[in-house]
Amino acid sequence: MRHRTVRRAVDAVCVAVCRGERPDVPDLPGIADGLVRAVRFHRIAPLAHVALRETRPELAALLREDRDSALTHHVRATTSLEAVASVLGDVRWVVFKGPVLSETLHPATGLRSYGDLDLLVAPGDLRTACERVLGAGWQPLATRHDLLNDEVTGELEVGRPGSTLVDLHWSLVLSETMRRRFHVPTAGLLARSTPLTIGSVSARTLDPADTLVHLCHHAAFSAAMRLLHLLDVDQAARRIDDWQAVADRARSWGAVAQVGLVLGRARRVLGTPVPADLDRRLGLSRGFGVLVSTIDAASPTAAVRREASWPRRVARAARPSATRTAAAALRNGLVGAVDRARPARAPESSAAARREDVEAWIAAVEVVSGTASPTR
Repeated sequence: MRHRTVRRAVDAVCVAVCRGERPDVPDLPGIADGLVRAVRFHRIAPLAHVALRETRPELAALLREDRDSALTHHVRATTSLEAVASVLGDVRWVVFKGPVLSETLHPATGLRSYGDLDLLVAPGDLRTACERVLGAGWQPLATRHDLLNDEVTGELEVGRPGSTLVDLHWSLVLSETMRRRFHVPTAGLLARSTPLTIGSVSARTLDPADTLVHLCHHAAFSAAMRLLHLLDVDQAARRIDDWQAVADRARSWGAVAQVGLVLGRARRVLGTPVPADLDRRLGLSRGFGVLVSTIDAASPTAAVRREASWPRRVARAARPSATRTAAAALRNGLVGAVDRARPARAPESSAAARREDVEAWIAAVEVVSGTASPTR
């Protein structure tokens, strides 16, 4: 009983932090350890530090390292962005996710946890962008297997000493299998992009509707079970003026189930303001909403502390109807069980990709994107 009381108190604190409310942390044995574990799992530790430092400084002190790490990383990322921007020159690009969310959507600027620096260029500009970035000292960090397979990955990860890792995308959808399900033309994303400034860099990012739909899509395939992802979606939704544009964009991408699931979860957990008829606009069945809300009631997001969970299975299996979603979740669960029962396979080759491997990957991208030069 005491464990359950502590757990519920920690869950309430995590939600209050994300809602921008003053957390009420009761004096219970074990609550400090439970709180630290929870906010780190949900990737909101830097924000929790800020929320607690006046009322519970002894708890905030336990998260000071998280705050300092996030801030240091953000400064390094903005410096890396400046370096990449100078190298790309006249290549058109947009920056999205990490530093953009940290600067424009997160409640505490510079304190959102993130890893890589994500940039998007047109498929036709990928060759030039790669040549310039690799020529400036960045090295490919992918393995040969990452690049040389039938999936034609939508990104190339590069890095150099002292810089943040850079994911250079030509598509927001990372595999050929997923691109058959989700149609997200890069040309439209670039054409609709909007200006912003990050540090000293004048850049562009996805427009508000694209940002929200992408965040929902990304969150769903990351299981939408961490409060950080719901907080991102909540803050992006509060900046939407045209919800019909969001619904239309989700339909055109084929991502209506992901948008409906994640926004519904954000509304239930954080009070995210969304139109009452959003599911209708998205073309989702009533049963879909009932299924997702029932799963969320049985296993609330704030209470999740591990990767394997029903909210995760349902998020990753989301389809526009309840029947298709449930069937996909059960199928995925059975496939996972079978895979775990099989003898372990030898690991794929981890040999680092060479420049000629990158060249072969770029050529494959040009073929699948229809941008190959007839002279190549």
